[in-house]
Amino acid sequence: MMNPIEAAETASNALTKQGKIIESIDQFYADDCVFIEPDGSRRNSLKDQRAHLQGFFGTLKSFDGAVFRGQALGDNMSMSEWSFNFTGGDGKPFTWNEVFVRQWQNGKIISEKYYTA
Repeated sequence: MMNPIEAAETASNALTKQGKIIESIDQFYADDCVFIEPDGSRRNSLKDQRAHLQGFFGTLKSFDGAVFRGQALGDNMSMSEWSFNFTGGDGKPFTWNEVFVRQWQNGKIISEKYYTA
């Protein structure tokens, strides 16, 4: 039987794999969630992250899939590793490898930090 964080992480990952990233953040992230990029820049709300992602997806020709590499769970935290495949607005395909480290509280993600390779 899955614990609540594992169940929520698994459900969030299922949406992400389908390219439903906006839907995932709407469902699983706290309104005041902090999003931290590899360069240390931050967005301090779900609203700001949603706008950021919509802007990014608007620059793409297509979302071509996501490969889930695995996850790890800890005390009120989770990590998942992904490879995302996109076609840029210029028509060139590219892959983005990323690890998300998430802090959970009351069933919602309150912090998400990204690491890229």
